[in-house]
Amino acid sequence: MCSNHRASIVANRVSCSTPARIGLLGNPSDGYFGACISAPVWNWQATVTLSPQNADGSSYELPNNSGLKRIMQPTITVFENHFGRTVSPFKAEVETTIPYRVGLSGSSAIETAFMLTLMAFHDIPMNTISARELAELVLKVETEELGMVAGLQDRLPQAYGCMLHMDFDKELMTNRGYGVYTELNAENFPKLWVAHAPSGEDSGKTHSSIAERWQQQDSEMVEIIHHLAKCANEGRQAIDNGDSTSFASLIDTNFDLRLELFGEEALGETLDAVKLARSLGSCAKQCGSGGSIFGIIPNSDFPNMAASAFSEIGWTFHSDIEVVM
Repeated sequence: MCSNHRASIVANRVSCSTPARIGLLGNPSDGYFGACISAPVWNWQATVTLSPQNADGSSYELPNNSGLKRIMQPTITVFENHFGRTVSPFKAEVETTIPYRVGLSGSSAIETAFMLTLMAFHDIPMNTISARELAELVLKVETEELGMVAGLQDRLPQAYGCMLHMDFDKELMTNRGYGVYTELNAENFPKLWVAHAPSGEDSGKTHSSIAERWQQQDSEMVEIIHHLAKCANEGRQAIDNGDSTSFASLIDTNFDLRLELFGEEALGETLDAVKLARSLGSCAKQCGSGGSIFGIIPNSDFPNMAASAFSEIGWTFHSDIEVVM
Protein backbone atom coordinates (compact mmCIF):
# COMPACT_ATOMS: atom_id res chain seq x y z
CA MET A 1 0.00 0.00 0.00
CA CYS A 2 1.33 3.46 -0.83
CA SER A 3 3.22 5.36 1.84
CA ASN A 4 0.81 8.30 1.60
CA HIS A 5 -1.77 6.12 3.35
CA ARG A 6 0.15 5.82 6.59
CA ALA A 7 -1.91 6.80 9.59
CA SER A 8 -0.95 9.79 11.70
CA ILE A 9 -1.19 8.99 15.41
CA VAL A 10 -0.95 11.88 17.88
CA ALA A 11 -2.04 11.59 21.52
CA ASN A 12 -4.15 8.50 20.72
CA ARG A 13 -5.90 10.40 17.90
CA VAL A 14 -5.64 8.57 14.57
CA SER A 15 -5.98 10.37 11.22
CA CYS A 16 -5.86 9.25 7.59
CA SER A 17 -6.34 11.28 4.42
CA THR A 18 -7.43 10.26 0.92
CA PRO A 19 -7.31 12.46 -2.20
CA ALA A 20 -9.95 13.29 -4.77
CA ARG A 21 -9.65 11.61 -8.15
CA ILE A 22 -10.12 12.35 -11.84
CA GLY A 23 -11.45 9.73 -14.24
CA LEU A 24 -9.10 10.45 -17.14
CA LEU A 25 -10.28 7.96 -19.76
CA GLY A 26 -12.61 5.01 -20.15
CA ASN A 27 -15.28 5.89 -17.59
CA PRO A 28 -17.92 4.65 -17.08
CA SER A 29 -16.81 1.34 -18.61
CA ASP A 30 -15.32 0.10 -15.32
CA GLY A 31 -18.65 -1.38 -14.26
CA TYR A 32 -19.09 -3.17 -17.59
CA PHE A 33 -15.85 -5.12 -18.14
CA GLY A 34 -14.12 -2.17 -19.83
CA ALA A 35 -10.91 -0.29 -19.07
CA CYS A 36 -10.12 3.06 -17.44
CA ILE A 37 -7.31 5.41 -16.54
CA SER A 38 -7.79 7.40 -13.35
CA ALA A 39 -5.54 9.51 -11.15
CA PRO A 40 -5.61 10.79 -7.58
CA VAL A 41 -5.74 14.57 -7.30
CA TRP A 42 -3.86 15.93 -4.31
CA ASN A 43 -5.33 19.43 -4.46
CA TRP A 44 -8.32 18.15 -2.46
CA GLN A 45 -8.39 15.57 0.30
CA ALA A 46 -10.73 14.04 2.85
CA THR A 47 -9.36 13.43 6.35
CA VAL A 48 -10.98 11.26 9.01
CA THR A 49 -9.81 11.43 12.63
CA LEU A 50 -10.80 9.01 15.41
CA SER A 51 -10.37 9.76 19.11
CA PRO A 52 -10.89 7.33 22.00
CA GLN A 53 -14.18 7.75 23.80
CA ASN A 54 -15.36 6.37 27.12
CA ALA A 55 -18.24 3.95 26.73
CA ASP A 56 -21.47 5.75 27.65
CA GLY A 57 -24.08 3.47 26.15
CA SER A 58 -22.94 3.98 22.55
CA SER A 59 -19.85 2.46 21.00
CA TYR A 60 -19.06 5.36 18.70
CA GLU A 61 -20.02 8.90 17.76
CA LEU A 62 -20.24 9.96 14.12
CA PRO A 63 -20.40 13.57 12.90
CA ASN A 64 -23.84 15.15 13.23
CA ASN A 65 -24.34 15.26 9.47
CA SER A 66 -26.86 13.01 7.71
CA GLY A 67 -24.79 12.78 4.51
CA LEU A 68 -21.68 11.67 6.41
CA LYS A 69 -23.61 9.21 8.56
CA ARG A 70 -25.15 7.71 5.43
CA ILE A 71 -21.72 6.60 4.14
CA MET A 72 -19.84 6.14 7.43
CA GLN A 73 -22.33 3.81 9.13
CA PRO A 74 -22.14 1.20 6.33
CA THR A 75 -18.33 1.61 6.27
CA ILE A 76 -18.33 0.42 9.89
CA THR A 77 -20.53 -2.53 8.91
CA VAL A 78 -18.15 -3.56 6.12
CA PHE A 79 -15.14 -3.12 8.45
CA GLU A 80 -16.66 -5.28 11.18
CA ASN A 81 -17.76 -7.99 8.75
CA HIS A 82 -14.40 -8.19 6.99
CA PHE A 83 -12.10 -8.07 10.00
CA GLY A 84 -14.39 -9.87 12.44
CA ARG A 85 -14.08 -7.05 14.95
CA THR A 86 -16.62 -4.96 16.84
CA VAL A 87 -15.46 -1.36 16.81
CA SER A 88 -14.13 0.12 20.05
CA PRO A 89 -15.69 3.35 21.36
CA PHE A 90 -14.53 6.37 19.33
CA LYS A 91 -15.50 9.83 18.22
CA ALA A 92 -15.11 10.51 14.50
CA GLU A 93 -14.30 13.84 12.89
CA VAL A 94 -14.29 14.52 9.15
CA GLU A 95 -12.62 17.33 7.27
CA THR A 96 -12.85 17.47 3.50
CA THR A 97 -11.82 20.02 0.91
CA ILE A 98 -13.22 17.97 -1.99
CA PRO A 99 -16.00 19.92 -3.75
CA TYR A 100 -19.38 18.40 -2.94
CA ARG A 101 -20.99 16.00 -5.41
CA VAL A 102 -19.24 17.22 -8.55
CA GLY A 103 -17.69 13.95 -9.71
CA LEU A 104 -14.35 14.16 -7.88
CA SER A 105 -15.10 11.08 -5.79
CA GLY A 106 -15.54 12.83 -2.47
CA SER A 107 -17.69 10.08 -0.94
CA SER A 108 -15.28 7.26 -1.68
CA ALA A 109 -12.42 9.42 -0.41
CA ILE A 110 -14.19 9.71 2.96
CA GLU A 111 -15.02 5.99 2.97
CA THR A 112 -11.41 5.05 2.13
CA ALA A 113 -9.94 7.39 4.75
CA PHE A 114 -12.43 6.10 7.33
CA MET A 115 -11.64 2.44 6.56
CA LEU A 116 -7.91 3.11 6.94
CA THR A 117 -8.46 5.07 10.14
CA LEU A 118 -10.59 2.25 11.58
CA MET A 119 -7.77 -0.18 10.82
CA ALA A 120 -5.16 2.00 12.50
CA PHE A 121 -7.39 2.75 15.48
CA HIS A 122 -7.85 -0.98 16.07
CA ASP A 123 -4.13 -1.76 15.59
CA ILE A 124 -4.67 -3.63 12.33
CA PRO A 125 -1.46 -3.24 10.26
CA MET A 126 -1.88 -1.45 6.96
CA ASN A 127 -0.28 -4.36 5.11
CA THR A 128 -3.01 -6.71 6.32
CA ILE A 129 -4.84 -5.98 3.08
CA SER A 130 -3.54 -4.91 -0.32
CA ALA A 131 -4.48 -1.66 -2.02
CA ARG A 132 -6.68 -3.71 -4.36
CA GLU A 133 -8.50 -5.30 -1.43
CA LEU A 134 -8.95 -1.91 0.21
CA ALA A 135 -10.62 -0.56 -2.93
CA GLU A 136 -12.88 -3.62 -3.10
CA LEU A 137 -13.89 -3.20 0.56
CA VAL A 138 -14.77 0.44 -0.01
CA LEU A 139 -16.79 -0.44 -3.11
CA LYS A 140 -18.89 -2.83 -0.97
CA VAL A 141 -20.00 0.15 1.14
CA GLU A 142 -21.92 1.58 -1.79
CA THR A 143 -22.85 -1.49 -3.84
CA GLU A 144 -23.76 -3.96 -1.07
CA GLU A 145 -24.73 -1.72 1.85
CA LEU A 146 -26.26 1.27 0.04
CA GLY A 147 -27.44 -0.52 -3.10
CA MET A 148 -25.84 2.03 -5.41
CA VAL A 149 -24.42 1.59 -8.90
CA ALA A 150 -20.68 2.22 -8.60
CA GLY A 151 -17.39 0.94 -10.01
CA LEU A 152 -13.77 0.52 -9.03
CA GLN A 153 -12.19 3.28 -11.12
CA ASP A 154 -12.75 5.76 -8.27
CA ARG A 155 -11.54 3.61 -5.41
CA LEU A 156 -8.49 1.99 -6.98
CA PRO A 157 -6.40 5.14 -7.63
CA GLN A 158 -7.40 6.42 -4.19
CA ALA A 159 -6.30 3.15 -2.58
CA TYR A 160 -3.10 2.84 -4.61
CA GLY A 161 -2.33 6.56 -4.40
CA CYS A 162 -1.15 6.78 -8.00
CA MET A 163 -2.31 7.02 -11.62
CA LEU A 164 -3.57 3.65 -12.82
CA HIS A 165 -4.57 1.90 -16.00
CA MET A 166 -7.27 -0.58 -15.01
CA ASP A 167 -8.29 -3.47 -17.25
CA PHE A 168 -11.60 -4.95 -16.06
CA ASP A 169 -11.47 -7.90 -18.44
CA LYS A 170 -14.66 -9.95 -18.20
CA GLU A 171 -12.93 -13.32 -17.84
CA LEU A 172 -10.65 -12.05 -15.06
CA MET A 173 -13.41 -10.20 -13.23
CA THR A 174 -15.70 -13.24 -13.44
CA ASN A 175 -13.16 -15.93 -12.56
CA ARG A 176 -10.99 -14.25 -9.93
CA GLY A 177 -12.95 -11.10 -9.07
CA TYR A 178 -10.44 -8.44 -10.11
CA GLY A 179 -8.68 -7.12 -13.20
CA VAL A 180 -5.16 -5.97 -14.07
CA TYR A 181 -4.12 -2.68 -12.48
CA THR A 182 -0.96 -1.00 -13.77
CA GLU A 183 0.73 2.09 -12.32
CA LEU A 184 1.47 4.72 -14.98
CA ASN A 185 4.37 7.15 -14.94
CA ALA A 186 2.74 10.52 -14.31
CA GLU A 187 5.97 12.49 -13.90
CA ASN A 188 5.85 13.83 -17.47
CA PHE A 189 2.07 13.94 -17.69
CA PRO A 190 0.76 17.18 -19.27
CA LYS A 191 -0.53 19.93 -16.98
CA LEU A 192 -4.25 19.65 -16.30
CA TRP A 193 -6.98 22.08 -15.34
CA VAL A 194 -10.25 21.39 -13.53
CA ALA A 195 -13.46 23.43 -13.41
CA HIS A 196 -16.47 22.59 -11.28
CA ALA A 197 -19.95 23.77 -10.41
CA PRO A 198 -20.88 24.77 -6.83
CA SER A 199 -22.43 21.30 -6.34
CA GLY A 200 -23.85 18.41 -8.33
CA GLU A 201 -26.08 15.35 -7.95
CA ASP A 202 -25.71 11.87 -6.52
CA SER A 203 -23.67 9.84 -9.05
CA GLY A 204 -25.79 6.76 -8.35
CA LYS A 205 -28.79 8.47 -9.94
CA THR A 206 -26.77 9.24 -13.07
CA HIS A 207 -25.66 5.63 -13.50
CA SER A 208 -28.85 3.78 -12.64
CA SER A 209 -30.40 3.97 -16.12
CA ILE A 210 -27.37 2.65 -17.98
CA ALA A 211 -27.05 -0.26 -15.52
CA GLU A 212 -30.50 -1.37 -16.66
CA ARG A 213 -29.46 -1.00 -20.30
CA TRP A 214 -26.42 -3.18 -19.67
CA GLN A 215 -28.52 -5.89 -18.07
CA GLN A 216 -30.61 -5.89 -21.24
CA GLN A 217 -27.40 -5.95 -23.33
CA ASP A 218 -28.52 -2.90 -25.28
CA SER A 219 -26.47 -3.12 -28.49
CA GLU A 220 -25.73 0.62 -28.65
CA MET A 221 -24.46 0.67 -25.08
CA VAL A 222 -22.31 -2.45 -25.58
CA GLU A 223 -20.63 -0.82 -28.58
CA ILE A 224 -20.03 2.47 -26.73
CA ILE A 225 -18.53 0.66 -23.74
CA HIS A 226 -16.16 -1.13 -26.14
CA HIS A 227 -15.02 2.21 -27.59
CA LEU A 228 -14.64 3.78 -24.14
CA ALA A 229 -12.35 0.95 -23.08
CA LYS A 230 -10.39 1.40 -26.31
CA CYS A 231 -9.87 5.07 -25.36
CA ALA A 232 -8.27 4.00 -22.08
CA ASN A 233 -6.02 1.44 -23.76
CA GLU A 234 -4.87 3.94 -26.39
CA GLY A 235 -4.43 6.52 -23.63
CA ARG A 236 -2.02 4.23 -21.81
CA GLN A 237 0.08 4.05 -24.95
CA ALA A 238 -0.07 7.84 -25.36
CA ILE A 239 1.19 8.31 -21.77
CA ASP A 240 4.01 5.82 -22.34
CA ASN A 241 4.99 7.72 -25.51
CA GLY A 242 4.60 11.18 -23.96
CA ASP A 243 2.07 12.01 -26.67
CA SER A 244 -0.14 14.71 -25.13
CA THR A 245 -1.73 15.55 -28.51
CA SER A 246 -3.14 12.05 -28.85
CA PHE A 247 -4.20 12.04 -25.20
CA ALA A 248 -6.09 15.32 -25.70
CA SER A 249 -7.92 13.85 -28.69
CA LEU A 250 -8.89 10.80 -26.63
CA ILE A 251 -10.29 13.04 -23.89
CA ASP A 252 -12.61 14.66 -26.43
CA THR A 253 -13.57 11.30 -27.91
CA ASN A 254 -14.37 9.92 -24.46
CA PHE A 255 -16.72 12.80 -23.75
CA ASP A 256 -18.45 12.48 -27.11
CA LEU A 257 -19.02 8.77 -26.48
CA ARG A 258 -20.38 9.52 -23.02
CA LEU A 259 -22.72 12.07 -24.56
CA GLU A 260 -24.06 9.34 -26.87
CA LEU A 261 -24.50 7.03 -23.90
CA PHE A 262 -26.29 9.39 -21.51
CA GLY A 263 -27.84 12.01 -23.80
CA GLU A 264 -27.72 15.79 -23.54
CA GLU A 265 -30.44 16.11 -20.90
CA ALA A 266 -28.58 13.92 -18.40
CA LEU A 267 -25.38 15.95 -18.77
CA GLY A 268 -27.09 19.31 -18.20
CA GLU A 269 -24.79 22.24 -17.55
CA THR A 270 -21.75 19.97 -17.79
CA LEU A 271 -22.29 19.86 -21.55
CA ASP A 272 -22.29 23.67 -21.68
CA ALA A 273 -19.07 23.74 -19.64
CA VAL A 274 -17.36 21.32 -22.02
CA LYS A 275 -18.46 23.41 -25.01
CA LEU A 276 -17.05 26.50 -23.29
CA ALA A 277 -13.69 24.83 -22.69
CA ARG A 278 -13.50 23.65 -26.27
CA SER A 279 -14.32 27.15 -27.53
CA LEU A 280 -11.25 28.35 -25.62
CA GLY A 281 -9.02 25.81 -27.35
CA SER A 282 -8.87 22.96 -24.82
CA CYS A 283 -9.96 19.36 -24.82
CA ALA A 284 -12.49 18.60 -22.09
CA LYS A 285 -14.49 15.81 -20.46
CA GLN A 286 -16.13 15.03 -17.15
CA CYS A 287 -14.01 14.08 -14.14
CA GLY A 288 -16.70 11.67 -13.03
CA SER A 289 -20.47 11.64 -13.19
CA GLY A 290 -21.07 15.35 -13.48
CA GLY A 291 -20.49 18.80 -12.08
CA SER A 292 -16.78 18.94 -12.90
CA ILE A 293 -14.69 18.75 -16.04
CA PHE A 294 -10.98 18.73 -16.83
CA GLY A 295 -8.65 19.11 -19.76
CA ILE A 296 -5.04 19.65 -20.77
CA ILE A 297 -3.79 23.23 -20.56
CA PRO A 298 -3.17 24.09 -24.25
CA ASN A 299 -1.11 27.26 -23.82
CA SER A 300 0.06 29.84 -21.28
CA ASP A 301 -2.87 32.18 -21.98
CA PHE A 302 -5.53 29.58 -21.30
CA PRO A 303 -5.68 29.66 -17.47
CA ASN A 304 -6.50 33.36 -17.25
CA MET A 305 -9.04 33.21 -20.08
CA ALA A 306 -10.68 30.10 -18.67
CA ALA A 307 -10.84 31.39 -15.09
CA SER A 308 -12.76 34.44 -16.28
CA ALA A 309 -15.03 32.50 -18.64
CA PHE A 310 -15.96 29.82 -16.10
CA SER A 311 -16.57 32.44 -13.44
CA GLU A 312 -19.22 33.97 -15.69
CA ILE A 313 -21.20 30.71 -15.64
CA GLY A 314 -20.76 30.27 -11.87
CA TRP A 315 -18.06 27.61 -12.04
CA THR A 316 -14.68 27.58 -10.26
CA PHE A 317 -11.51 27.06 -12.30
CA HIS A 318 -8.22 25.49 -11.09
CA SER A 319 -5.04 25.27 -13.14
CA ASP A 320 -2.44 23.80 -10.75
CA ILE A 321 -3.70 20.22 -10.64
CA GLU A 322 -1.41 17.80 -8.80
CA VAL A 323 -1.66 14.18 -9.93
CA VAL A 324 1.70 13.23 -8.38
CA MET A 325 2.21 13.31 -4.61
